[in-house]
Amino acid sequence: MPDTRLEQLDPVARDLAERSLHWMDRCWDPSAGLLRMPDGIFYTYGRLDVAVHLVRETAWYALGLLLRDADGDVARARVALDTLLSYQFDASERPYHGSWYRSPHEPAPPPDPVEWRDYDPNWREFIGVALAVVLLEYEARLPEDTVDRIEAALRRAIVGTLARGVPAVYTNIALMTVFLLQSGGARFDEPNWQVEAERLADELVQRFMVHGTFDEYNSPTYYGVDLCALALWRSYSASPSLRAAGTAMEAALWRDIGEFYHADMRNLAGPYDRSYGMDMRSYAAGLGLWIWLSTGSARAPFPELDRPFELAWDLAMAPLIALLGARVPGEVLAHLQAFQGERGVVREIAAAPRRVATAWLGPQVMLGAQDASGSRRPSEQFHPVTVHWLVAADAVGWIRLRHSAPVDAWAEQRRLTIACMSRDGGDLAFVFQISAPDIDLAALRPDRWELPGLVVEVETSATGPLAARDGDRVELRYEARGLAAGTAVHFHLRIAQA
Repeated sequence: MPDTRLEQLDPVARDLAERSLHWMDRCWDPSAGLLRMPDGIFYTYGRLDVAVHLVRETAWYALGLLLRDADGDVARARVALDTLLSYQFDASERPYHGSWYRSPHEPAPPPDPVEWRDYDPNWREFIGVALAVVLLEYEARLPEDTVDRIEAALRRAIVGTLARGVPAVYTNIALMTVFLLQSGGARFDEPNWQVEAERLADELVQRFMVHGTFDEYNSPTYYGVDLCALALWRSYSASPSLRAAGTAMEAALWRDIGEFYHADMRNLAGPYDRSYGMDMRSYAAGLGLWIWLSTGSARAPFPELDRPFELAWDLAMAPLIALLGARVPGEVLAHLQAFQGERGVVREIAAAPRRVATAWLGPQVMLGAQDASGSRRPSEQFHPVTVHWLVAADAVGWIRLRHSAPVDAWAEQRRLTIACMSRDGGDLAFVFQISAPDIDLAALRPDRWELPGLVVEVETSATGPLAARDGDRVELRYEARGLAAGTAVHFHLRIAQA
């Protein structure tokens, strides 16, 4: 039986695990038996005067405690496991069966629950995978009754995820579902679960092989989850086909990441299908943890741990990542360690509808764009137009487009082309959000934006911009009003100086 200890990890993996665990130790609340939200952040459900406790992150912490195995760690891990197991939903007739409360402070789901608002279905996979690894690695260190409760929880999670029917296009959750089903099927002698794991895995592999990409493309957060799931396939799966597929897709995903990664900016060029931020040095992204594991903390696209940072709770995944270990192809590791020179990238993501990601990376600036054939509606996480540049050696500026209708864009050397078709007529709005220190609003003209360290020349059929500050950012709003159906609006952005 595996029983991996912290001292068995290589120095970089040990550093990642130790520093993340030290950070989580400060968030441990022994009175609740759970991790507490860091930095005085308050929960968005229930009482706003109560700092949130985190169920999913406590599962990752428990795994990390067992890995570290310092004085008191195993006892604390048992408390954490017993506590989080008490927050699983056991309601076989409900769509949330087998998932977990996100926090004990949120209310129970109502009779007609709304997914994402009243519960998060993905906690089945996130917590289920962590519990599966706890048993695979550290079952011998746990009391029999805790093992029994974990096994019962895994059964409920698997039954729930099977009823849900996670589609292959939901990449990060589908990859975890495969591991959860395969490992559960092997442990509990449930061949039907294993068959379903192989079926879903085959669909994921076939979709990946068409273009060498996943449907959730270029996501700093979810690429981190994808790499975790693929590493679980190749490290723990009892299926030879899953081990081989996990190894192959992991290497291919790293090669794609290397093409889009700028080591001097410590960021992944856009476009982003799903992203929670624009600068990985200011928020916790799963990919940032994997690059930390590959290059060491000094070159990692990750915030300093001694100050507050956004999405901080995702740091709790670090012990699992350290345990799994990174397998980065040598040519990709060079991209993670130092900028490898100017290049353009063109990636077809899908054929129907056709989606193409393009990027251009230069020494001081990088551009990203996506042409989705008019198929992608605006969303908070989808960023089809992006710019990053080096304001100074230790500062990165960025631009992203918020839009009221689908846009298609193309990036090439120092140029971005953006097009939008008004399908129904009426008004359209385009807001360029800009983050950089000391922006002078008077230097932002309709046809030329003079920013710290960057000059952008603009040609557009829209009117504007109206410039306004939004916290530490600036927003430039362009509009096209009174359009007839079928009218096209365009922007041409040229990087004149960077």
